[in-house]
Amino acid sequence: MNETQQRSRYFSNFRSLTTAAAVALTCVATLLAPSAAQAQTNVALVDIGMIFKSHPVFGQQLEGLRKEAEQFKAQTQQMQQALMQEAQGLKEYEPTSPEFKAEETRLAQKSAAKEVEQRNKMRDLMKKEAQLHFDTYNEIKVIIADYAQKQGVRMVMRYNSQPVDPAVPASIMQKVNGSIVFHTNQKDITQEIVGQIARTYAASRDGTANRR
Repeated sequence: MNETQQRSRYFSNFRSLTTAAAVALTCVATLLAPSAAQAQTNVALVDIGMIFKSHPVFGQQLEGLRKEAEQFKAQTQQMQQALMQEAQGLKEYEPTSPEFKAEETRLAQKSAAKEVEQRNKMRDLMKKEAQLHFDTYNEIKVIIADYAQKQGVRMVMRYNSQPVDPAVPASIMQKVNGSIVFHTNQKDITQEIVGQIARTYAASRDGTANRR
């Protein structure tokens, strides 16, 4: 084999190796790169406010706390009126008499005790409401995470789907300060989560009924 033939054979082998390497790299890149469908589902959006409103039991529990607060407010007003009536009894005593001072002190102590009771009750109701929001939010997060993992979604961002009300400045500023500027309908998984929560509670009710 002369020199020309050897050189031609060398370049032929080099081209074959180069072509094989290029094919191998293309295959690896294809395997590693996400498909178009996968890329579209990497990020999803969810309206947490709408999920709270659609929650099967959250609204009922919140309404229960509201009624409890209203009942306590009515009781407090009744107690205040009773104290005012008791205070009318001070007219029976001379302002400088020991009886007047003793009754005045008793009424003042009773009023102070009622105020402390009222503050403690309202603080307790606020704590219950905050705990209700916290527990419900954590429950929603678990369902969102489970859905995202099953659907191949890597990140779920919160947004407000309500349209802007030009007559309400707070509504305008909420949209202006929001993180989401544009999205497609396929990115919004709110209704899927609402449906999943509803099915979860329906299954729980059915299971409780069957155990009875």
